[in-house]
Amino acid sequence: MSKKGKKGKKKIAGLMLFLGWMIFILLAVVFYFYFFSDLDLRMFNKDKATQTDAQQTNQTGFSYETNANLDINSLIIEYYAALAVCDQDKLKTYVTDPSQFDDMTVYQQRSAVIKAYSNVNCYTMPGYTEDATLVYVTSNLSMANITSVPLNINQFYVVKTADGYKIDNSAHSQEVTNYIETQSQSTDIQNLYKAVQDNVNSCIANDAAFAEFYNTISSGQ
Repeated sequence: MSKKGKKGKKKIAGLMLFLGWMIFILLAVVFYFYFFSDLDLRMFNKDKATQTDAQQTNQTGFSYETNANLDINSLIIEYYAALAVCDQDKLKTYVTDPSQFDDMTVYQQRSAVIKAYSNVNCYTMPGYTEDATLVYVTSNLSMANITSVPLNINQFYVVKTADGYKIDNSAHSQEVTNYIETQSQSTDIQNLYKAVQDNVNSCIANDAAFAEFYNTISSGQ
């Protein structure tokens, strides 16, 4: 065989070896991206999901639940609606002691000022007994001759009866009273009260009519 033929074969052999290595490298790269890359991505997503779960736990890790019981929400919303129009008959159906509404003088005075309750949110905690729920309710008040709709907060003790949920407006035992006071002093509930007060302070600063009204009721005039 001539030297030229041998050189040609060597070139072909070298080219085949080169192509073989290139194919090997290409397969290795493809293998990496289809396996290891996907593995890394799944690990990243797993870590991300774990972080998201932790964030959600931190965000929802309160001592209360928000709007967790639709029946209680309905009770409070309907109660507020009846207060706004001073509906004596309906108000009596929402409480355990209807005699509270035998004299409507105070409620008539209230409804002359507070025309509506909106954006009602119920923050619930277990009551002292299994049939009871401690409820903190925030809402915006629409008031006569006042542009602002300040945030308001009320506390209710709700019990489950044969006729459904009702607001327990009877005299509580000392144990229940102590329980409610203890829960009201918790950090989460105090933060709710602070948020309401911050909103009220903002309304006072930006609405002269509301500021005058607030100062009047605060001074007891």
